Amino acid sequence: MRIITIALATALMAACSSPAKVKYPANGGPVIVAPQGPFQPNANLFTCDGISISNRPNTTAQGLITNYNPLIVANGVVLAAAPANDVCITSGFGPRGGRMHKGIDLQSRPAGTIYSAGPGVIREVSVQTGFGNQVLIDHGSGVYTRYAHLAHFAPSLAPGQAIGFGSPIGLMGETGNATAIHVHYEILTGNYNTPKKAWGLKANNPLDFPGWSGLDGVS
Repeated sequence: MRIITIALATALMAACSSPAKVKYPANGGPVIVAPQGPFQPNANLFTCDGISISNRPNTTAQGLITNYNPLIVANGVVLAAAPANDVCITSGFGPRGGRMHKGIDLQSRPAGTIYSAGPGVIREVSVQTGFGNQVLIDHGSGVYTRYAHLAHFAPSLAPGQAIGFGSPIGLMGETGNATAIHVHYEILTGNYNTPKKAWGLKANNPLDFPGWSGLDGVS
């Protein structure tokens, strides 16, 4: 049984105490014949207190990520910068332990539902060494998102399936090489239709993309 430190619990409570959420725009991505899910991203994101983060994003003294955009734009596609609610970051994008960490790690207690960060078509629903249970979504315009270490997949999730923004794809977990329950989230760009498939795509920092300028839908 893991013991959550008081500092970490405080950080998670801080995230939960910021209930403001944003609505995904109707014209935020390609025309996908799939219903939009229930997810609305939190307006703010915190780093997890009590955890050493070598690639820590810029934050305030309270751990609030500065200049955070809950909805970002990648090659014209609007995506959620964090595909789950009431989470905090345990690892940022960039060098970590002598290797490149190609995404951000998000954690919540209890383990949270993970949602599609934008409308698209599912390319992969698979179990991979390292990533464990992982899903890859093609959002068009050479933009893809990956969700790794899931505990399980949402029912009937399959490659080739159209999916709307905010649809459940699974529950954060500890599969693959994860050492704690979380989701590893990547935004990838490039051409999937090569012999390398997802391995030929470029990883990008989800927190570095410009924010969607129409954030008038805060609820």
